[in-house]
Amino acid sequence: MKPALLQLISSHQFSGLDHEDPHTHLYTFYELCGSVGVLGADEEALFMRLFPFSLNGKAKAWLHSQPNQSLTTWRDVETKFLARFFPPSKNTEARTAIATFAQGADEPLCEAWERYKSLLRRCPNHGFEVELQVQTFCNGLQPQTKMILDASFGGLVMFRTVEEAITIIEFMASTDFKSQSYAI
Repeated sequence: MKPALLQLISSHQFSGLDHEDPHTHLYTFYELCGSVGVLGADEEALFMRLFPFSLNGKAKAWLHSQPNQSLTTWRDVETKFLARFFPPSKNTEARTAIATFAQGADEPLCEAWERYKSLLRRCPNHGFEVELQVQTFCNGLQPQTKMILDASFGGLVMFRTVEEAITIIEFMASTDFKSQSYAI
């Protein structure tokens, strides 16, 4: 085990605090482990070996409290980790945040779009079809933002395909981001 990899893993620890996102922690953990270039069964062994180094505080205490031989596969670890730190109540809360998305009064389109995508990432098992995701986002926009977006589409955004809608939203958000950057 390379000390540099252990240092990297240890510098991205998950503590189990309420504001921390266990899904983001796992994505980061996979990304860091992927930098080693190990695949297959060796990859699972690598995950099992390195995961304890990615935890501290309440999360490390949780891992140590697991009965011997209860975490024998990476799937066991991942499932129990998410069950503990992203229980059904948090899932419901995250789904509600997605379903009730609303752009802030002074929030630029680029920030609203990034915040909405962040809500979706925090709850990967949200169950919303892509069409509903786009509809929810558009319905949550401020009226003036929705008018600008509709004008960009040459009509109502809801009458476009999902792919077209996402492309236009991404383009408008990136244009909005650039104009926000120049204003600073």
